[in-house]
Amino acid sequence: MEEIRRWEAEIVDWKHASSLFIFVFLVMNVCLGFIYYQKVQQSHTIDTQHEETLSFEKENIKLPKLPSTEGVKLSYVSGRSKVFHKDTKDKKKATILSDKVDAAITIPEIEAQSIIESLDSFIKDKPFHGMEYILSGIDRQNKRIYYEQTFDKYPILNNETAQIVFKYDEDHQVQRFKQTYLDDLQIGLGKNNEKKQVIKPKEAIETLYYQNVLHSGDEVSAVRLGYYSVSPNIEGQVLKPTWQVAIIHNDKKRETFYVDALEPEETILK
Repeated sequence: MEEIRRWEAEIVDWKHASSLFIFVFLVMNVCLGFIYYQKVQQSHTIDTQHEETLSFEKENIKLPKLPSTEGVKLSYVSGRSKVFHKDTKDKKKATILSDKVDAAITIPEIEAQSIIESLDSFIKDKPFHGMEYILSGIDRQNKRIYYEQTFDKYPILNNETAQIVFKYDEDHQVQRFKQTYLDDLQIGLGKNNEKKQVIKPKEAIETLYYQNVLHSGDEVSAVRLGYYSVSPNIEGQVLKPTWQVAIIHNDKKRETFYVDALEPEETILK
């Protein structure tokens, strides 16, 4: 009988011990979870402090004059390539207009202001909706001048289906041009595509710094807000508000990056 009682007592003691073990285990889990939470919060605080205290001057990073974004709200835009004419022979749609300049245009100097003054009247009259294009780049090596199409005054960035390309010779004469155009541009519909405030250009530059793309001693030579193609398809395209950031690295290498102007945490493109 005593042996049975002793056995029952041992069972009770084991139940107490197992309950105590479970309790201690739960307490330890709670403590470890709290410690982990504190570390995450501390890490976040440190990261935030770094972001708040980032000084481009101390990092010896040169910045241009940055545009204001006060009240600038944008959203995704969709469009499709314009068909200028159909080739009746092979029934292909021609989305590139290649044409001659009626009378050769001489550009005194291959510089922005001289180009704009020389091509201004031609741009207004000859190309399809030429007034929607702005000067965007000069390729002196290949003797080409690039104009970009705009939407609501913002350029469609680095897009071969929305530009005019002029070719000039050694005498700075322009005799031919090629044009592409994105047609039926319109703001996307639906609640998920309502206009949103764009981030400041400085925030886009900071994103490049924290992503280890922009380094100490580099120079940001130009920053532009525009639209960048999410789906570069000839038939149809979706364009998102984007910051274009041109960088001259300390070793003189030049690179251009594109940062989402609504969600800067998205993948950086180049």
